[in-house]
Amino acid sequence: MNAVILLSVYIAMLLSLSCPTDIKVGIKTLKTLQDGRILIETCCEEEINSLSRAINTKCGEQPEIMKHKLRKPRLKIYNVPEEITIGNATTVIKAQNPEIKLNGEDITAKFRYKTRKGNYNIVIDVGPHTRKQILQTKLKIGWEICKAEYLVHTRC
Repeated sequence: MNAVILLSVYIAMLLSLSCPTDIKVGIKTLKTLQDGRILIETCCEEEINSLSRAINTKCGEQPEIMKHKLRKPRLKIYNVPEEITIGNATTVIKAQNPEIKLNGEDITAKFRYKTRKGNYNIVIDVGPHTRKQILQTKLKIGWEICKAEYLVHTRC
């Protein structure tokens, strides 16, 4: 019951802020989520910034404003040698594959698992430009040449 009241208070505050035309913001959607948060969707980044400034000036710092962040792409690397672990996978990939230009993006190994055939695969997070480069080449890891494949995120 308190969440509903609190939610309606925040919606009333948002609607009483001022007209979106005064802030010069085009609001696409205004949704209330089940966990008590409010989802506001706009067209571009500047509109999000101006709307968050307007909310902070009228309501104070009480409502927390979170912007949507994109996930890093995940890749699955097949047939990785047994001596490669999560800790040393990124250094080995960077050292043995100089043709991959990182451009400040980082490679982080998430986990390693063993298949039914006894081979090891590693799942890594990379940046979008590094993803394109790795998918176009085969990775040299240890004494093996490994193939990488894009791993699609599943939503629970």
